[in-house]
Amino acid sequence: GRVGMLATVGFLVGEAVESKTVLFNGEISGPAIGQLAQVNPLLWVFLGAGIAKAETIRAEIGWVEPENVPFDKPGQLRDSYIPGDIGFDPLGLKPEDSEELDVMITKELQNGRLAMLAAAGFLAQEAVDGKG
Repeated sequence: GRVGMLATVGFLVGEAVESKTVLFNGEISGPAIGQLAQVNPLLWVFLGAGIAKAETIRAEIGWVEPENVPFDKPGQLRDSYIPGDIGFDPLGLKPEDSEELDVMITKELQNGRLAMLAAAGFLAQEAVDGKG
């Protein structure tokens, strides 16, 4: 869901600033579907390392250590863990009330699903006609 939301924004921003930004010396051009392949390969190393670190932190927060999990329950979540809640809320937007939190989680899931469909539509459209 969150990745879908970022992908949708990435498509829109990537095409809006195509060749007009000092980032990457303005060398990135064309439809958004092909822009990431034009980036310096060194970015892939940093991107991969950042994703791996973020996922490792998320796994440490949400899942019980494998040595502490019964054999018949692999991938057991911590009792206190709410999926998606990794404690990052710098703006203090997370509601204190559990009912309000459930409503916000539902809204985020619905928006994430819509964003995934939008990103899939962007990909399909650019793959068919090659235009942004």
